[in-house]
Amino acid sequence: MAKLPAAFVTYGWCRVSYTILDSLARRGVAVHIGDASGAAMCRWSRRSSSFARYRSPYREPEGFVADVSQAMQRAGATVLLPGHEDVLVLARLREQLPANVILPVDNADKLARSINKWRIIELAQAAGVPVPASYKPETWDEVKSVADSLEYPAIVKTQLGNSAKGVFVVHNAAEAFTKYEAAVNDYHIAAPNWPVLQQFAHGTGYGVCLLYNRGEFRASFAEKYTRCKEGNFGTSTFRESVHAPELIEMGRALLDSLKWHGVAHLDFIYDETTKKAALIEINPRFWGALDLSVRSGVDFPWLLYKMAVDGDVETVTAYQTGVRARWVVGEMLHLFNLAKKLQLSGFLRSATDMLKVRADGCDDFRWRDPLALPAEMLYYGSRFIVTGSTNPIEEGMIG
Repeated sequence: MAKLPAAFVTYGWCRVSYTILDSLARRGVAVHIGDASGAAMCRWSRRSSSFARYRSPYREPEGFVADVSQAMQRAGATVLLPGHEDVLVLARLREQLPANVILPVDNADKLARSINKWRIIELAQAAGVPVPASYKPETWDEVKSVADSLEYPAIVKTQLGNSAKGVFVVHNAAEAFTKYEAAVNDYHIAAPNWPVLQQFAHGTGYGVCLLYNRGEFRASFAEKYTRCKEGNFGTSTFRESVHAPELIEMGRALLDSLKWHGVAHLDFIYDETTKKAALIEINPRFWGALDLSVRSGVDFPWLLYKMAVDGDVETVTAYQTGVRARWVVGEMLHLFNLAKKLQLSGFLRSATDMLKVRADGCDDFRWRDPLALPAEMLYYGSRFIVTGSTNPIEEGMIG
């Protein structure tokens, strides 16, 4: 059997990259890890072939790409799999990577449009995919006018941001205006990129996960969120695989219209009473709950790797439903956030549910790989000590 090309995975502190590492290494791929922090959980995994530190993709994008290039050349890795938001930096500076590197992501312009929460609303509407009523004011008078016209609760959210960063639930027009003004000033946002005001979408969070090969659909998966780190929205900490063909069709309609290439994750709110859905955002990269899709039978990291190496893969749409996955550190952060807000009843309810409801697996823990979880805990603990936040923002993340 021919030796499989080695891979380099970025964002080694993140459980997403840990899932990628586990998926590929189990199949005999040498997986090399990179991160800006020496405390990256993947560094301490026994499956990692090597580790390299690099400069921040947000503060020093060109230095980051140079460091990744050098690390890949040293390791002999040719397949580059971004673990998180650095996908856009790598796509923009693709020509600065070594000529033999395969980066299986779409072009930078398309990635930038999909990451932007206002642009994706426009693209979804053009594709016939439902979205919450959304507005992007261009003057302060328009901000006030829109705030006065919304039903509450409502949402203020910056055009750029992940994991609920830059997203605020507001409960009246005065609060909406105040949060909007604070977001503009705190994140130094220029008028063309001002935040979005959006009607609150009632329902349950669902994720649709898709793989495309140069405009052609190749794999799909759907999940239902049970619990999230920041409360009722944001990064899920406990979720279940589900059959959701209507949501998958909506996701496909949008990605078909974009002639997508690579993986993507779409967040929907689905009202199970009215049967109405609304697209909230797209992550044009691997997603936080990636481990669940792998456990359920749609191994997106392996499929993307094989597509990159072989040029294509067979279509995968069948998977096991009712599979549950837990993010261990995320569950701890969920409880911590409730305790910090003195929400005792919510804390007890979540803690009881965590003890009663079994997970089929965890994003960030494998019995055969015991050091990764403590390293992840150390990373989050050290970040909290430095920033005072369980969802810290680095310069360049929000805008």
